[in-house]
Amino acid sequence: MRYEAKEDYHSALEIYESILEEDETNAHVLKRRLVCLKAQNRINDYVRELNEYLKLFQADHEAWLELCDTYLNEMDFAKAAFCLEELILMYPHNHVYQQRYADIKYTQGQFDLAKTYYLYSLKLNPNNVRSLYGLLLTTANLKSSQKTKEGSDNTKLNLWAREQIEKKYNDVDSDKNLIDSVNSLFQYLTIGKNEK
Repeated sequence: MRYEAKEDYHSALEIYESILEEDETNAHVLKRRLVCLKAQNRINDYVRELNEYLKLFQADHEAWLELCDTYLNEMDFAKAAFCLEELILMYPHNHVYQQRYADIKYTQGQFDLAKTYYLYSLKLNPNNVRSLYGLLLTTANLKSSQKTKEGSDNTKLNLWAREQIEKKYNDVDSDKNLIDSVNSLFQYLTIGKNEK
C-alpha cells in the first residue's frame, strides 16, 4: 500500500502478483489489485478483473455494487441492471437496491417494471422520497402513453405520490420558497388532480 500511496502502481502490482502466486484466492490482495487498476483509470482491465473476482467471491455485495456503479458510469444499463438483480437476490428486503433497479429500468424506458420496483421499494420503506419521485415520473410517463383502465390506476398512483411528497415537505417545515418550487415542478410531473 506504500507504493499505492506514492502512485507507483507498477511496483504495487508486482508485489500483489507475487502474493497471488502463493494464494490465488487472497481476497484482500485481489481487491488491492483492483484498486490499482481503477486508480490508473484502466477501466476495461478493471471491469474484466472485477468480473473474475466475482466468479470467485459471488456473495461479495460490495463488489457487485462497485461493478454496477462502473457500468452506470460507462452507461451500460443492461449490465448494471444485472448487477442489481444479483444484489436483489441476495438482499430482497433492501429498499435501496429495489429503488436503484427501478431507476435503471426507468432510464431504459421500461416504465411498467420501474413502477413495480418503485412500489416495492416504498412498501419496504415508505420514507424513500427518491422512490416517490420515481413513481411520480413513471406514472406520468405511463399515463401519457396509456388510455385504458391502467391509465386511471396510474393517475391514482401519480396523485398519491404527489400527496406523499407534499406531505414530506410540509412535515419538515421546509422554507416557503422550496415548497413553492416543488409545487410548481408538480404541474409538469403530474397528470392533474381534476383528471380521474
